[in-house]
Amino acid sequence: MNLWVVVAIIVGACGITCGLLVALDRWGPRDVFVSDSARGAAVYTVVGTSFAVLMAFVVLIAFQSFNDAKNGSQQESDALLQLFRAAEYFPQGQREEVQQDLICYGRAVIARDWPDMQHDERSPVVDAWAYELQRHYRGLQVRTAQQQDAFADLLDLSQDRADGRRLRETQAASTVTAPVWLILGLGAVINIGLALLFIDRRGESLAVQAIMLASLTAVVVGTLLLIYFLDHPYADAPGGIRPTEMESTVSVMQAERPGLRAHCTASGIPI
Repeated sequence: MNLWVVVAIIVGACGITCGLLVALDRWGPRDVFVSDSARGAAVYTVVGTSFAVLMAFVVLIAFQSFNDAKNGSQQESDALLQLFRAAEYFPQGQREEVQQDLICYGRAVIARDWPDMQHDERSPVVDAWAYELQRHYRGLQVRTAQQQDAFADLLDLSQDRADGRRLRETQAASTVTAPVWLILGLGAVINIGLALLFIDRRGESLAVQAIMLASLTAVVVGTLLLIYFLDHPYADAPGGIRPTEMESTVSVMQAERPGLRAHCTASGIPI
């Protein structure tokens, strides 16, 4: 979500609530809406505290999901580079097959998997390259002790790569479900509505009450937008997780073997 859109939504929400405040000030009762302010304050405290605890809990869950998505991307790209270097211990023909597949896998992740994750999907192109990697692993000639160690590393790193991809793709799905959004929206409306009930024309001026109401609205709406952002880690928006680490890994692999020609296009499509 664009930052200007976020600002516009918050400003618009504050404008709506302040407009309601002005309307109530002009056409509402001439004294307080809640005659027993002590009882009203007690109800508002319970409702406000419950809503604040719920929002804090949802923010924490969404942040953990966002952080897991970032860690999965890092784990996958690190494992891919180590796989590329571990392949150096095998005969040239087999080594080049594996390294070509690794470069194509990285390109497909960048160009295919990342856009698909925005729609909670996974790219079949990346799946095909993962299968090709496994097929070439099975054909490696393991003769020396050094190659045995390298092959064991390949298997471990291949599992790390698969785990990293699984982790980042799992977090592409929305963590905050529709019922939670419903409760959050209902809680936001109730809290802002209760704040409107505490209008007291005998106390603060309309401007002061508008500032307090706008502050409450900005915090509530801003927090809801933050939850939405954290719940969509791969969205094409400022602060979203981009395939930066994978792009760096592909660049390093190509720089280490400049003469290696990967049998795929720049977007990972097999040639």
